[in-house]
Amino acid sequence: MKTLPSTIKSLADEAEFQLTVARENLEWLCALGRAVAHDMKHAKGRDTERLLGLINFLDDTNFSGVDDAIDVFKAASAEAATQNANAENVSRTSAEVQP
Repeated sequence: MKTLPSTIKSLADEAEFQLTVARENLEWLCALGRAVAHDMKHAKGRDTERLLGLINFLDDTNFSGVDDAIDVFKAASAEAATQNANAENVSRTSAEVQP
């Protein structure tokens, strides 16, 4: 997600998509956590180090993209606020002023 969505609908659609991705990634991390717990209990930790390594790798690579999405939505919010402020500061033209 590199560009700012141009409409409220596209921004909402992108937010929904990013939240869906984040939910799926959290489900994967929970499954990995359960696998670690299961491995420690039933397999005496045979694969725990590898599973923890995978969790660390995923965390280090920002696999969910949540941080990037937050930055884009912050930028979109700031842009919208700037546009609203600029619109409010536009002076009326002589055609709009009625004597």
